[in-house]
Amino acid sequence: MPAKEAPLPPKKLPQRIPPPEPAEESMKEVSEIRWLKRLVLVFVGFLALVILAAAAFIYFYLKGTSADVKIEIEGPEAVFRGVPFAVAVNVTNDSDRLLSQAEITVNLPENIKVLAGQNSGRLSDSVGDMGSGSLTKRTYQFLAVGEVGTEDKISFNFSYLSGGRNRFDTSQKFKVKTEAVPIELAVKKPDEVRPGSSFEVELTYKNVSGFDFPEMVLEIQYPSSFRFTAASLTPDSLNNYWRLGEVKAGSEGKLTVRGALQPVSGASPTMTVAFAAVFFGENYPVAETDVDLSLAPPPLETKILINQREDYVPRVGDRLNYAIQYRNLSGIALVEVTVEMELVGEMFDFNSVTAGGSWNPATRKITWNGNTNPGLRLLDAGGSGELGFSVNLKNSFPIARLGDKNFILKATVQISSPSVLSYLTAAETRVISSLETKVAGLITVDAQAFYRDAESGILNSGSMPPKVNQPTQYSLHWLIRNYGTDVKDVNLRASLPAGVRWTNVVKSNIESVPLYNEETREVEWSIDKIRATKGVLDSPVEAVFQIEATPDAASLGRFQPLFGDTSLRATDEFTGLELTSSDIAINSSLPDDMTIGQNGGKVGL
Repeated sequence: MPAKEAPLPPKKLPQRIPPPEPAEESMKEVSEIRWLKRLVLVFVGFLALVILAAAAFIYFYLKGTSADVKIEIEGPEAVFRGVPFAVAVNVTNDSDRLLSQAEITVNLPENIKVLAGQNSGRLSDSVGDMGSGSLTKRTYQFLAVGEVGTEDKISFNFSYLSGGRNRFDTSQKFKVKTEAVPIELAVKKPDEVRPGSSFEVELTYKNVSGFDFPEMVLEIQYPSSFRFTAASLTPDSLNNYWRLGEVKAGSEGKLTVRGALQPVSGASPTMTVAFAAVFFGENYPVAETDVDLSLAPPPLETKILINQREDYVPRVGDRLNYAIQYRNLSGIALVEVTVEMELVGEMFDFNSVTAGGSWNPATRKITWNGNTNPGLRLLDAGGSGELGFSVNLKNSFPIARLGDKNFILKATVQISSPSVLSYLTAAETRVISSLETKVAGLITVDAQAFYRDAESGILNSGSMPPKVNQPTQYSLHWLIRNYGTDVKDVNLRASLPAGVRWTNVVKSNIESVPLYNEETREVEWSIDKIRATKGVLDSPVEAVFQIEATPDAASLGRFQPLFGDTSLRATDEFTGLELTSSDIAINSSLPDDMTIGQNGGKVGL
């Protein structure tokens, strides 16, 4: 029998080993960590409370100092021009805080003036301190001086300190419209004014504003052809200015002006009537109107021509051939006709005047009559004629100051005769006509080249005299001088010949500089504007640029071409004409470089 297997020993379960007791130091570290965590939580909570409190403080602080400060504006929405109007500003402090150093600032548009003797466009008014629940009221007087129909906005700003150094403000705008003029004006005048005959203009005015003006003035601007005779009220100044004194609401006044109009060519003359209110010694416009004086056809038709044109624009040094053409349209024969021409203008060379009439250098007048021209002894109805004279312009502009520009020539012709139409009250028949002519400006360019040019700040290298197949550098200058008018769109051009290259060294005494176009081999300089007298009373506009020339064998014994002809174009802002200038091409003879002899620039070996 097989032997029995010995039984296995019983299986032992694993026993749990308890963790070792912590040492005394470890327990201490754990306790400190827990304490620190609690401390951090407490700090974070405290910080959050501080932030919330600060936010609440700021919110309620601002709310109590800005949202609870109210500004209200009261005033008329429509006003009369030149009549004072009041605008009230009410500021309420509904906050629970003190507003300190409060101030009201008023910003005015151009057409609104402060009726307080100051018109800077800004008014500051100190309010001081405002306690909680307090009300401050300010009233300001203004004048509207803009045209009828103008709408303007006045800006009111209230600023203050509250609880600290920060300044707060609130603002509001008030819109006002200039709706009407306070003076109603009626004009009586002839339907047609006979030249040379006396006539009256009657002005009736009424204050329709409801405001009593303490003082008002009336001014009339007469046309140049008007000759004042009398007025129903004696003028206070220059036959055209009246102090009307107080003009009460609803009151009326009347003024009659008498005079005569001399016959003139062109549009019918206009008389401008203007009323102004006086406050604090200043005149403020109230109302104005233009009175058209329709002239009957003149008894003489005249025309002035220069070089057979009415629109001729002369230039410095020109010879001007004036022609005076006239025709008798009066319907009667005119006897002993006298024609007188007066010349005014700094550009006239009065020593060059030639005329068939009598020239008086002292008065600068030329006179023709029956003694000089027998045809003027009797000019039949419908008859015509022509007189002429010539005068040179000066060869240069008379420039002494920066403002010497925009020169004008004025020629005024007066034709008169003792013969008068029966219905006219004038002592003679007279017609005046004039022609004003603008003189075109002058701009010049001077092209120069140098080998030794240390003054410009450009150092040139290479041999001088130049040698075949060896490069030599040169500095070229463009100098522009402008005389009698402002010019714009200035453009200069010149080309580089074969054997010359652009070195890209360039400078100028203005913002723009010349540029080089490799495809066209042109140097071009564009300038937006050059004022009059630039380069005449001060330094010219100048550009300097460097080129490098390498002569070939064909240039041996000759001067090397360096730069083509310079051309300049510009627009005259006064006359609208195109002005031009030019300078000849430059070679290595360098006539402007005094360090080079007469033949020092010829190409050698």
